[in-house]
Amino acid sequence: MCQILITFALMKRIVTLFCALFLLAAASFRMQAQEQDYIQVDWYPLLTDSVGWNITSGGLAFGFVDAVANDVDVQAGKSFEISWLNVVGAKYNTGHGQRISVGVGLDWKNYKLSGSQHFAAEGNGISVQPYPEGASKKSSRLKVFALELPVIVRQRFGHYIDVFAGEITNFNVHSSLLTTYSTANGKVKESTSQNLPTSKVTFDVIAGVNYRKAGIYVRYSPCRVIKNGFGPKFNTLTWGIVLGL
Repeated sequence: MCQILITFALMKRIVTLFCALFLLAAASFRMQAQEQDYIQVDWYPLLTDSVGWNITSGGLAFGFVDAVANDVDVQAGKSFEISWLNVVGAKYNTGHGQRISVGVGLDWKNYKLSGSQHFAAEGNGISVQPYPEGASKKSSRLKVFALELPVIVRQRFGHYIDVFAGEITNFNVHSSLLTTYSTANGKVKESTSQNLPTSKVTFDVIAGVNYRKAGIYVRYSPCRVIKNGFGPKFNTLTWGIVLGL
């Protein structure tokens, strides 16, 4: 008799558990159905946009960086930018060819000096100095990593062509400096990532053209890379390719 009661109690608990799981699944499906009424989730950036709000990810960009209005000679062919404009973002499609997106992204810029000078951390600032006499195998780079907040407006022309323009706010969270060269006494390496006086917040403008989901872009930063009074003055112009924007 005791064994029967134990078995009955166990069966009751199993039935109760299955009922709870069924109710939980039904509630989940109902919530998903309600969400479908007002938001279309588009995790893959190469899919056709739905009319209305979408969650999106895309905008992988690679470009070459040149310095403008500068006190330094940045080597454009070996200075570059890698950017993911929208790691995740919200996009609104009007259904008439206009799309507006805002998101959170990542950006990494690498500035390489050309000529006979190199970056050097000096006190609280960054200076540009000549290499020692007779130095060879010279390389000097300043790297800046940023979190970016892009706001981009796009207009479609025809079936496959988009023109886009927007503003990007950059929060420059990390920077590093690396200089290497060789002398008669051997290889010299100077590197630091401590307290470099790069500008913490900068603003860029971006514009470009897409054909389907591949395009070209130009990105200009009117802000100084290094804070005023802490190093040479230069801002940047970038051009390159962008995918999935």
